[in-house]
Amino acid sequence: MDQEAKRLIEAYESGRISRRSFLQKAALMGVGFTSMAAFLAACGDSTATTAPVATTASGSATTAAGAATTAAGGASTTAASGGKITGQVELWSRETNSNGARQPLLNQHLADFQKANPGVTTKVQYLVFQESVQKSQAALAAGSPPEVGQQGPDVALSFAAAKNLLPLDDVINEIGKDKFAPLQKEAYVIYNNVTYAIPWYAETRVLMYHKDLLQKAGVEPPTTWDEWSAAAKKLTSGDQYGFIFSLESPGAGQFWIPLGTSAGGTVLDKDGNVAVNTQPFKDALTFAASFIKDKTMPEAAVTYKGAEVNKLFQLKQVAMIYTNGQTFEDIKGADPTLAANIGAVQVPVKTKGDTSRSFLGGFGLFAFATSKNPDGAKALIKYMYENPWYTTYMQNTGGAALPILKESINADFYQKDPIKKTMLDQLQTAVRYAGPVYGNTPYMGQAESQAVFNNPVVNVITGKATVEQALVDCDAALNKLKQAQQ
Repeated sequence: MDQEAKRLIEAYESGRISRRSFLQKAALMGVGFTSMAAFLAACGDSTATTAPVATTASGSATTAAGAATTAAGGASTTAASGGKITGQVELWSRETNSNGARQPLLNQHLADFQKANPGVTTKVQYLVFQESVQKSQAALAAGSPPEVGQQGPDVALSFAAAKNLLPLDDVINEIGKDKFAPLQKEAYVIYNNVTYAIPWYAETRVLMYHKDLLQKAGVEPPTTWDEWSAAAKKLTSGDQYGFIFSLESPGAGQFWIPLGTSAGGTVLDKDGNVAVNTQPFKDALTFAASFIKDKTMPEAAVTYKGAEVNKLFQLKQVAMIYTNGQTFEDIKGADPTLAANIGAVQVPVKTKGDTSRSFLGGFGLFAFATSKNPDGAKALIKYMYENPWYTTYMQNTGGAALPILKESINADFYQKDPIKKTMLDQLQTAVRYAGPVYGNTPYMGQAESQAVFNNPVVNVITGKATVEQALVDCDAALNKLKQAQQ
């Protein structure tokens, strides 16, 4: 790598220069930063913090108490080419949840990978979102990315579109396609019919509720929108509200877009045309805003942070909530007795017979095309799905991270737990923004970061736009991003 580029990267990563200065200097050096600048602009200017960094080259990392380690033994891993791998294999991971509680298991797994492959050293950095994107882009520009990255589908897709990732269809085949649970196509990062990132785990949202509050009000868990609305009204009394969902971006978009998809809409039709301004999404947006209109959701919810929304549910000031497994795990950690009183159902549908839809989240793994050890990258990705370690790792998160391997899903830990089983059943039909027909596109991530999907709900609730105008605005914003991508 050019020494000047190295010094620039080091200055940026250490915080000695700003993002703007970094981009300007890179441009003067002749580095192709057009796509990078656009993506970082879409991500905003928030200052990111760095999670603890752990390296496992020494193999000294320890596992979480009572957790099983990989049973891979001494079997070495071979590269896709059939030869043994050597050299350093570095992973940049997003596993910073719960103050790093997941990291010891992952550290040990990397140490086991290293032991199983003499001549290999492993290293891992744990990074929060903003910094992970910025460091990845900086490393790509300098020609020194890590071997393996972990990101959500939108970020990974932006890397794939910029030709920064290796195809991984061969890795999927080696793992075994039949080992993966049936998920919507958006779970995979597929660009020009090539797979560039494989889902490692997923998360989705369901309708959780306090059993005693519903029982006291004589309400059954709702299965349709009408039942949902009626239940919310019966459950609203005094200081208690019937329902809540997060309006903090991107929360509102992740609520009403799946509702519209469930009602028969699709943000992108089969030809990739934007189709938000349609009746299914009009119905979904109207329904989402109705909870504020009917006063079954706090009017001040538009100002709440996601954590505050979850806290209201934990305090039983709200009877039902649209949320994910992390919220349930947080409640269980704070008050196991309260957690035992919580039930869950899949997201209700507009009309009986419709497919229940929720938002599809989670992380995938990918290999950077210009890393020093592409064979090592593919070998490590394959190793990240090794059982029993994979199942142990996912179970260690409670229900916050949902496994995508059938063997893990079929474990009693999930199948005999009503909350976890409901989330896994919901996961099979969960979608991202574009919908299940056309699939994800790079500009969907930009749209989320610019609150294109969040704004319609907020603007209708606050009276800044009618439902009709909000749909027109959303449609126009998406078409603008689509044209810019072309």
